Amino acid sequence: MLSFCKVAEAGSFAAAAKALHATPSTISTRIRELETSWGVELFDRSHTGLQLTPKGQEILPWARQIVGLSERISFHIGEPDAITGLLRIGVAGRIAHTWLPRLITTLRARYARVRFDISLGLTAPLLQKVRSGEIDIAFVGAPITDPALDYVSLGHDEFVWMASPDLDLPADRRLTPGDLVRYPIVGLSQASPHHPAIAQWFAAANVEYDPLISCSDMGMAAKLIVAGLGIGLLHRSSHRNEVLAGLLTVLDAWPPFPRLEFVAVRQRNNTSALVMAVALLAAEISEFSHEAAPAAPLSQMAP
Repeated sequence: MLSFCKVAEAGSFAAAAKALHATPSTISTRIRELETSWGVELFDRSHTGLQLTPKGQEILPWARQIVGLSERISFHIGEPDAITGLLRIGVAGRIAHTWLPRLITTLRARYARVRFDISLGLTAPLLQKVRSGEIDIAFVGAPITDPALDYVSLGHDEFVWMASPDLDLPADRRLTPGDLVRYPIVGLSQASPHHPAIAQWFAAANVEYDPLISCSDMGMAAKLIVAGLGIGLLHRSSHRNEVLAGLLTVLDAWPPFPRLEFVAVRQRNNTSALVMAVALLAAEISEFSHEAAPAAPLSQMAP
């Protein structure tokens, strides 16, 4: 049954075999056995790639429910250290460089026989990998608008405008978006989930957001800002040490930039109890603030 669901999701025996750590011939045999047992063809093999037959499409939702219930039963009645498998995680840089190690340490202590494959990336590519089934869960920036995806909030992160003291920005007054654009800006690339919120913040003041330097990684942007190449929006908590050391100064920008949400995302049809448990544990371990109104956790995320 699991093989059937994986082939339907991945679109080929080879991709399903990779996900299940089996050979394509083994997966093909399992599908043939199901078809023989049920007396129906589940896949149309006459086209390039496998396509579900009408009967296969009819059966798939039930098969997913059965697989999900089976996994949940095993998850809840079994000992945590008896749970095995590979958990494929995608993670944004902000999380990877802060509390991800603590999450993995906790998961290793709880699920000693689970292996981890961790990919670092930007939100958009990671979400595509979740959709395609290349990864099981992603910790990324919101918003999530795809109805095929479910998510649980990891909290909100505080961003502030910072600059090198060498730029000698005025420290005795608040700076508006109109004031800030008079200086070179080190910003995030359009691929960043935060880019629209930044552009909207400037647009609300009738100012165009046009960074001199755009970076795909906020850590890289921070280094350029410390070097005095421009001002930029950075995570307050991540750069507290640089502020204390006098390498960065926090600008009194007005209005305050809104807190941005991070989420744990999975496929809506992914019924893995382990994936659901990891999403909820990540929300618990997250160092982000939960003071701002987060997106409501979806009922499907509860293990």
